[in-house]
Amino acid sequence: MRGLPKLKVNFEYEKKQKDKAVKIPKAHVYNLSKVRKIVVGLLIILVLYFAYVLVLANSVAIKNRELRHNITYLTTRLDKASAGTTSYNPIVGQYLANFVTSLLYV
Repeated sequence: MRGLPKLKVNFEYEKKQKDKAVKIPKAHVYNLSKVRKIVVGLLIILVLYFAYVLVLANSVAIKNRELRHNITYLTTRLDKASAGTTSYNPIVGQYLANFVTSLLYV
C-alpha cells in the first residue's frame, strides 16, 4: 500500500456547506397576482368566444326556421297549383292536358 497517496479532506468545509442552504435559481417565478391576471384573462376570452358561438348558432337557427317556413309555403302553393293535374309540375301538367285533349278531339 505504499503506492497510494493519502487523501486529505477538510471536514470543516463540509460542515459549513451543510449549515448554509443552497439556493437553486429558478428559471421563471410567478407570483399569485400575475397568475390571477392570466387566469382571469383566459376566462374572459372563453366567455367572449362562447358568446360569439351563441350568436352564430342563434342566427343559424333563425335562418333554418325561415327556410322551413318558405319550404312549407312553397309546397302548399305547388300543391294548390297542381291540384287538378296528374303531373308534379303544374306547367307541364297543363301542357300535357292540353296536348292530350287536342289529340283526342282531332
